Amino acid sequence: MPTVKLETKKDTDKLIDSMYDTPFKAIIQHPKFRKIFSMILSHATLYSESYIYKNLKFINTDLPAENSKEKKKITDILATIKGNIINVEANKNAEASRLRKNNIYHHKIMYGKYFSGDEIDENDVFQLNFNTVNRFDDRLFIELKMRDDTGKFTDEENFKRIHINMAKPLEKYDNIGIESLTKLEKVLVMFQITSKKELRDISKGDEDLEDMARIIEDLNEDEEIIGQYDSEKLNKRQHELDLMYAERKGLNQGLEQGLEQGADNKAKEIAKNMLEAKMEVSEIIKFTGLSENEINEIKSEKS
Repeated sequence: MPTVKLETKKDTDKLIDSMYDTPFKAIIQHPKFRKIFSMILSHATLYSESYIYKNLKFINTDLPAENSKEKKKITDILATIKGNIINVEANKNAEASRLRKNNIYHHKIMYGKYFSGDEIDENDVFQLNFNTVNRFDDRLFIELKMRDDTGKFTDEENFKRIHINMAKPLEKYDNIGIESLTKLEKVLVMFQITSKKELRDISKGDEDLEDMARIIEDLNEDEEIIGQYDSEKLNKRQHELDLMYAERKGLNQGLEQGLEQGADNKAKEIAKNMLEAKMEVSEIIKFTGLSENEINEIKSEKS
C-alpha cells in the first residue's frame, strides 16, 4: 500500500516579533511611521507632535570605536530634533549586561557631543528605552535624571533616560481587550504581538495604526528580513517566542526577581532548544540573556 504524504498547512497568521533589532529599526525609521513616532516622542518630551514631525531627522546608527581593538558599537537608532539627540533602544529583557550596554551608549553620545568641536549648548541628550519587561512601576513613561541624594538637585538637566513600560498595555490588552487601550497603548502592543489577526484587529479603523500594521506585515514578506531570522526554522523560532510569552502576565512582574534569585534554568533550556534549531549564538544571547561562555558550555554538554 503506497505511503500517503500529508501536507502540513502553513501557519500564515504568525509574525516575527517586531521587538527584534532589524524589524524594530525598520518600523521606527519607516516614513509612514513618522507620525506615530512623533506621537510617542511628544509623550516622552516637552515637544509637540507637529514640531517633532517637522524637525525629526535620523542620523548614523554607528558609534565610533575609541581604539583599533574596540569592536564597532551599534546603537538601535540615533535621531535629532533641532540639536537634541535621541538614542532609541529596544529592550526585550531586563538583563543587567544589556542595560549597562545601553547606558554606556548614552554616556558615549554625550561625550562625543562635547568633544565634537561644536559649540556647547543646552540641548538634550536622552535615551528612549522601549522595555518589554516592567523594570519600575505601572507608569507608562518614567524619566530618570542624575540627581543628588535628596533628589532635589541635578547638574546635568539635559542628560536623561526615558523608559517606556510596554508590559503594562500588553497586560491590559490580555486582561480587558482592545477597547481598554489608548492609541499610544495600541502602538506598544502592536510591537509585541506575533499574530496577523490580532495586528489587524487592533489597528482597524485608525489610518495611522493600519499603516503600522502594513509596515509590519510587509517586513514579514521581506526575504532579507526573514532570512536574518532563520526562515527555514521560523516555526521553531516562533515556538520559542510563544514559550516566552505564554505566561507573560506573571512573567512581566516577576522576571527581575527571578533573575536575581538565579532562575536562569529556563533560559538555558530555551537556549538548548535554539541550538537544536541551529540558531546563531548572537541571537540566542539576545533572546535568553545568557553569555557566550554559558552558551558554549551548553554546546559542550550536548556534545
